[in-house]
Amino acid sequence: MMITIISVDRKEVENAKKIQGYLLIYGRRKVGKTYLVKNFLDYDVYFLVKRGGGILAEGVPLSKIDSFDQFIELTKSLLKDGKTVVVDEFQRLPGEFLDYVQSFHPHGRLILTGSSFHIVKEILSSKSPILGLFSELKLSLLSASDIFTALSKRMNEEKSFELAPYLRDAWTLRYFKHEGTRIEEILLFSKGAIRSLLGEVFLEEERSLSAVYEGLIRSLSIGKWRFKEVSDLLHSRGLIPRADPSLIRPYFNNMEEMDLVTKIPLYKTKNYKYIVKSPIMETGFLLDEKLNLFEEDIPEKRIKEMIDKKIPSHIEIFCGQIFAELYDGRFEYSYSKDFDIDFIITSGKKTLACGEVKWTSSPSKGDVYMFLNRTEHIHGDKIFFSKKEINIDGVISLTPKKLLKLLKEKKRKD
Repeated sequence: MMITIISVDRKEVENAKKIQGYLLIYGRRKVGKTYLVKNFLDYDVYFLVKRGGGILAEGVPLSKIDSFDQFIELTKSLLKDGKTVVVDEFQRLPGEFLDYVQSFHPHGRLILTGSSFHIVKEILSSKSPILGLFSELKLSLLSASDIFTALSKRMNEEKSFELAPYLRDAWTLRYFKHEGTRIEEILLFSKGAIRSLLGEVFLEEERSLSAVYEGLIRSLSIGKWRFKEVSDLLHSRGLIPRADPSLIRPYFNNMEEMDLVTKIPLYKTKNYKYIVKSPIMETGFLLDEKLNLFEEDIPEKRIKEMIDKKIPSHIEIFCGQIFAELYDGRFEYSYSKDFDIDFIITSGKKTLACGEVKWTSSPSKGDVYMFLNRTEHIHGDKIFFSKKEINIDGVISLTPKKLLKLLKEKKRKD
């Protein structure tokens, strides 16, 4: 039996505790909704709606409820008595449940959790019968700063920073067994869950996992993110009728809504770079593309070799996300045929900072001067992030240890 020895203090917990009245907590499968409710919120009765329609209950004499009418009457009675009631995976209930919720309000406290963004979108629409009755809290991946801070309590800062991107999916924390846990171990333990998780997301959206959606995930995982090259790849695999970028745009929009992909703005343009939101999912599909990971037993050595090549790009993205938190800004990216700028942090039209990440190789002063030269046209702080501090005028040289100190200082001020 695996024992998780790490606990993450995620920001969303404090936000949830502050919210009074009816609360809607939503996010895709396995982001930690049930864990948050059961471990951090006070409630009297907990209902879990199963896919088959049955309802499991805690806090009432009945442990299982098979009748929707019985469930409605029980919930109504509990709320009228001032109780706090949790309905987990509420989207699996019949559609008329929301009409009943309108009649429940404002008695007691109702907490709903849902995995279907389609249903949640309906609730938040102007035509929803319960619009305005609920406060909303969206759960996604663990924040970059939360997971890095948590890991740094168990191991040195460098190891924490390298491992952190791959443990941002809350469900992966069960595979963190000890301070020596390696990325390839996490991948091997979780490879069966990665593709299943993708299927579960689409199941909650009442769609089949089509080859096109999986093809898009695979394309992004192997580094093909421009719409033209994605459509070329999918057409070559017979997944779309022609190599036309306009055919895949709706799929990207849907996957972004379902929290499977995210887009990084391209600096000073109206375009975006799409990436798979979960690094562990992206790595799994990359390894399946290259090594047939999902079907074969691949030696750990070969997996490590492939992961080592992918780590730099994941660290660069993770840096952009964590510095966006530090600056309370937005992570943007810039690339050209000559060079990339690993991250640019903006706020509105103002540029706050830009940065270079040098993770796998030993940095030199020449690397820093080259970075300064390439970014002389960009305003704001110039950040050089690496494992070794290099002091040069005009640059803020940061290591994981120094970054952790800044994050802790910011948390105290906030």
